[in-house]
Amino acid sequence: MRVVLYISWLIFVFSFSTSANAQANGNFKDIYSGGITFESGLGNYSVRDEYISEEKYSGTLPYYRVGWSRAHDKYIYNLDMEFRYSSAIENYNVSTEIYQFAFDQGFLYPFTKRSLFSKDIYIYLGPGSEFYFFYNKPDIAVSGYDYAQSSAALFAAAVNAEIIYPLNDYFLIESSCKVDVLSLGFRLVDMEEEDENTVKILTLFSGTNLSYSLGGRYRVIDQLSFELAYRMELTRISAWQPLLSASDNIILGVRYEF
Repeated sequence: MRVVLYISWLIFVFSFSTSANAQANGNFKDIYSGGITFESGLGNYSVRDEYISEEKYSGTLPYYRVGWSRAHDKYIYNLDMEFRYSSAIENYNVSTEIYQFAFDQGFLYPFTKRSLFSKDIYIYLGPGSEFYFFYNKPDIAVSGYDYAQSSAALFAAAVNAEIIYPLNDYFLIESSCKVDVLSLGFRLVDMEEEDENTVKILTLFSGTNLSYSLGGRYRVIDQLSFELAYRMELTRISAWQPLLSASDNIILGVRYEF
């Protein structure tokens, strides 16, 4: 259901933006200027990693992100790094350690601004790339190395979209979405029991990794702003023994623009 929601959101953004004649807005830098961003948050997290078990593990997974962006004459370049870790993801009395790391870069191209409720709304769309890594280490006693842990990684080409809706000079509503569309995937497999490659080419449907956020940003001064947002993440890798993880997060952030 979440995959359908995100894909529909991207189709809406693309249709809406292309209907705007795909002309760059001259003052888009005033709305999305370059800067550095720090974010942290916490949210509910659940994972079903069938390499380890068919049971669902859940708990809270902290969120940390550092981002850097630079506005050029016709586009914005973004560079982001995200890290998440918790040793308290549990299934009854069995716990597991979860590590997630993502490093991505992307380009956002502005389109002609439109109006919504008599206020301007700005839409950005562009390509990106991402490295995503997942590591799962259950707290169980086993004799074999492979059975005691699970890992997966994606080197992916992605599509990025962002909407910025300024309510006034100080407060903005922001929404963004990223989805990996084609990936080179890696997965830990059981070499003794399975004759399967650890590397495969994955599509949107066999190697889904996406995120969506919606929140507000308040400018204290021209260069400093604070953010409160909701962020949803979903990862689904089905080319091997299935891996499915999802999280809902509340994010606090600060951005210094230059």
